[in-house]
Amino acid sequence: MIKRIVLMGECLVEFWQVERNNYQLNFAGDVFNTAVYLTRSCEVPVNVQFFTAVGTDRISDKLLTAAEQEKIDTTLMLRSKTARPGLYMINSDAVGERSFVYWRDNSAAKQVMQCYTVQRNYDALKGCDMFYFTGITLAMLSDADRTTLFTLLEQLKQDGSQIVFDPNYRPTLWPNANIAKAAFVQAYRLADIALPGLADHKVLFDAERTDQVVEQLTELGVAEIIVKDGKNGINGRVEQQCFSVMAHPVKKVVDTTAAGDAFNGGYLAARLGGIAPQQAVKFAARLAGFVVGHVGAIVGEEQFKRFGASHRPSDFAN
Repeated sequence: MIKRIVLMGECLVEFWQVERNNYQLNFAGDVFNTAVYLTRSCEVPVNVQFFTAVGTDRISDKLLTAAEQEKIDTTLMLRSKTARPGLYMINSDAVGERSFVYWRDNSAAKQVMQCYTVQRNYDALKGCDMFYFTGITLAMLSDADRTTLFTLLEQLKQDGSQIVFDPNYRPTLWPNANIAKAAFVQAYRLADIALPGLADHKVLFDAERTDQVVEQLTELGVAEIIVKDGKNGINGRVEQQCFSVMAHPVKKVVDTTAAGDAFNGGYLAARLGGIAPQQAVKFAARLAGFVVGHVGAIVGEEQFKRFGASHRPSDFAN
C-alpha cells in the first residue's frame, strides 16, 4: 500500500549569485527541501504531497514543474489569485562569505489556510499517513490561520495520521520569542515525532544539552524524539529507549543551508521503510554530511544518484 505523506510549508524562489552580475534561479525552502530528500531517499512506494500556496504567475508554474520533476505530488499546491511566491537572494563576497536578502512578507504561502478553506475541504488531507510541518510553517501563518491549522492537526491525529514537527526556530519571523514558544509547545503536544535542534531549545526552552531537550519533549508527550546537535551528534528517545549517534565526519563543509532539512528527509524516508530509529539516524546523518559538502540547498540529481547508489536506508538496517 502506498503511504501518503503531506509536508506543509513555503517554497521560495532562490536567486544564487554565480558571478558578479549573474544569478541562477532555483527553488528552496526548509519543508520543500525535506520533501525532495524524502522522495529521493525512500525505498518504499510513497506519495509525497507538498501543501502550500503559490500564485498564478509563470514563476509559480515553474515552481510546480520543479516539484513534479522531483516526483512530488502538487495536488495540494494551491493557487492564490492575489499573491506570488516569496523570494530570496544569496550574494557572496570576495572571500566566499554568503549574505541573504528576503522578500517574503507578501508570499502566497501565507494564504495557504485561506486557499485551503476555499478550494478544498478536510477530506483533501484526511487519511494521510504522515503530516510534517515546521516552526517556519507556523511563523508564516496569521494567528487565526495558525489556530485553524492546529484544529486540523487535532482531527488528523484523531483519525490516525502521524504528526511530525521540527521547530526550526527563526527569530526574525516571529513578533517575539514568547509567541514562538507557545506555538511550539502546542505543536509538540500534537506531535508523534519531533526533530528539533539543540539550538532551538537553547533559545526558547533554556536547554543546554540534548538530553535536556529529550526530557522536555517527553514531558510534552512526544513518543519519538530525535535531537540534532551538529558535529556533536544526535540524541534520541523512542519507546523509552535512549541512544546517541555520532555525526558523520565531513572532509569539507561547503554549505550548511539544508543540513537539517536533508537529515529530516533521510530520517523519515528510513522510518517509512521500516528502519529502526537508531539506524535511521545513522542514514540521515550520512545524508546530511553529503549535502553539506555541496553548494545549494538541493544537491543536483546526478550527484545525488551517485550518493544513493551506495547509501540507501536499508544499508544501515543492521
